Amino acid sequence: MLAKKQIKLTPKKITNWLTVIIVFLTMIILIIVFIFLYKNFYQTINQTNEILILREKVALDTVNIEQFNIIFDKLTKKIAPKELGNIISPFR
Repeated sequence: MLAKKQIKLTPKKITNWLTVIIVFLTMIILIIVFIFLYKNFYQTINQTNEILILREKVALDTVNIEQFNIIFDKLTKKIAPKELGNIISPFR
């Protein structure tokens, strides 16, 4: 049988592993904090800036819905394809 080696834990090995673990946890915590700040602060500030810019560009005139619907209906009738049932086929 294979003999199991005893793991010798010396204070130097423990401190080396402890520093690696602490650095790793610190990096993970920093990444989580940066993601939180980005989502909750930076994006909201950016969205408020976009809202302010869009408020300046909003049309102040009200649209007459009845006239809009009349014009829209006329345009859809104009653009609509013609029926092909009335056309005489030259290939009969």
